[in-house]
Amino acid sequence: MHATHYSSPEPGGGKVTVRVRWRAIVSIAVVLVLTACAGEPPPADANDRIPQKPATAVQPAPSIPPSPSPVPPPTGGSGSFTAGSGRGEVLGAGNKLIRYRIEVETGILWGENPVWTPAEFGTTVDKILGAPQGWTESAQHPVTNADVRLSNASWRFQRVDGTAYEVRLRLATPDTVDRECGKVGLDTAGEHSCRSGQTILINLKRWLNGAKEYPVTIDDYRAAVINHEVGHYLGFDHMNCPGPGKPGPIMMTQTINLQGCVPNVHPFLKDGTFPSGPWVQS
Repeated sequence: MHATHYSSPEPGGGKVTVRVRWRAIVSIAVVLVLTACAGEPPPADANDRIPQKPATAVQPAPSIPPSPSPVPPPTGGSGSFTAGSGRGEVLGAGNKLIRYRIEVETGILWGENPVWTPAEFGTTVDKILGAPQGWTESAQHPVTNADVRLSNASWRFQRVDGTAYEVRLRLATPDTVDRECGKVGLDTAGEHSCRSGQTILINLKRWLNGAKEYPVTIDDYRAAVINHEVGHYLGFDHMNCPGPGKPGPIMMTQTINLQGCVPNVHPFLKDGTFPSGPWVQS
């Protein structure tokens, strides 16, 4: 490359000749460009960039409210009973009249539990005995069974007061039920109810809370225990399940073991059938 001469005026009127070599200028420029490029990395291609996910806020686990504490069962119980007053209407049209008296144990400390008076207990029993599919259904579908010496049997019911009755139903604390049922050799284990002669003892604990092993509503549990114990008074022993998937007979101990049957709280089905199975000595 040839040299180029520039002239510039100097003070004093003389000229200074500046000789610049293009090769040097170009070399310096290249060095500066390379230095600048080395200090800044080249931008990445758009296809090589890793997309950044937006930050996700961590949500706290939902708070599960604690289950309400069960209400402690009633305590106390004097072992004595007060009877309901008044007479109810006759329920059903069966051949045999069964008069029943209602009683509730005195001296019960109810705590936070609902208080059951003889009047309230009596009204509930009336509804159960007079309900469709209850024992009064026997007027339309009489029961015949030689094993329990029943032939074309049917019943009607009436709540009474006084001493003229066929059976009395007592709502009692577990300790009282255990004591009274134990007198006739029955072990109710603080949970079960029983029938002894003319007396039916209904366990208050389960009357309030049902049986956790028996998947029915509390109203259905109450229907089941009344119908079952009245069935004992009428002459029926216990039954087993007639077959898997079939309705359990009311005289089956369904709260202990369903044996493959489905829960059934009534003596009769909607079509009038009286479910039954093999008899078990009570």
